[in-house]
Amino acid sequence: MVWNRPLNLKFSTLSRVVHPLDLADLPTPVQALEGVGKKLKRQDLWIKRDDLSSKLYGGNKVRKLEFLLGQARDRGAKRILTMGGTGSNHLLATALHGNTLGFKTIGVVFNQPITEAVRRKLLAYEGANVELIRIGSKYNLVAGVAWGLLKSRLRYGSMPFLIPGGGSNSMGALGFVNAGLELASQIQEGQLPEPHAVFVPYGTGGTALGLAAGLQLAGLSCRVKAVRVIDRLVANRPRMDLFAKALYRLLKRLDPSLHLVNALGHNLDIVQGYIGRGYGYCTDEAKHAQEMFMHEQGLKLELTYTAKAAAAFLDRAEKNTGPILFWNTYSSSDIQKWVDAGIRKAGAKNA
Repeated sequence: MVWNRPLNLKFSTLSRVVHPLDLADLPTPVQALEGVGKKLKRQDLWIKRDDLSSKLYGGNKVRKLEFLLGQARDRGAKRILTMGGTGSNHLLATALHGNTLGFKTIGVVFNQPITEAVRRKLLAYEGANVELIRIGSKYNLVAGVAWGLLKSRLRYGSMPFLIPGGGSNSMGALGFVNAGLELASQIQEGQLPEPHAVFVPYGTGGTALGLAAGLQLAGLSCRVKAVRVIDRLVANRPRMDLFAKALYRLLKRLDPSLHLVNALGHNLDIVQGYIGRGYGYCTDEAKHAQEMFMHEQGLKLELTYTAKAAAAFLDRAEKNTGPILFWNTYSSSDIQKWVDAGIRKAGAKNA
């Protein structure tokens, strides 16, 4: 199937440079947050439903995986190695979409607070046949990835294709450049007004930067509010600026005539103050946002990423006027099938 997205219209050479797959159900809908808006006495709150981006496993990761798994296929890979916390949505998305393409997934995971959602993810990894390499701390991640690559080389005779945490490199970020152009098309079609700000979680940065780049390329003036949910060592402005330069180089490959008046990502603001004790730890503000979105909209958020971004969104809604948009990056797909498979496999091992 031909990959046919707004990015094709912007960069006619796309198919000659990269070969993305058609994995996501796009465009995802935009909707008014009527329940939350009524609660806050607002009529200009909106949501982008990336939770519906795939029936298999949605959220923001599948947009990046269209490019990253396409690259793995081009290189003839049989195995993929990626990384994240023990409750990583990215790892599960990579494994499930990778399985459909015949890839085997190796996941290097660091500890995070064990919640019921994290327990379910660990069972789902087992059910999806993920080969886990567990390390104690995210600060050991580089060594853990190196060991995983070496282990795979020794065991299978070849190196796996490496996908960074969160799918966040310039290739993966193209998925969200496309997402920004997609939102611009929906605004142009009158599905929603141009928001003053778009709120997303900021972990590894590919979602926030790609989105900011897409909106910038579309000529929109709205700003991306990247709500930091991970340590400053990973999420900070200097790293984001380096990432922006790498993404710009890739965009220049797609269109050598590309010239931007402002630096890529100039429309991105890092929002501090919502991480709490650290990555994966619940905050009172996130819990409140999670409960409000469930009660008023029937939408499920998780406490590591989306609920913290939603907390910042709600604070903005209570203090400022003008339309704003919350980008829901959490998959609403049911993973019970893989949880059950993981339970069965765990039971067989312990029998």
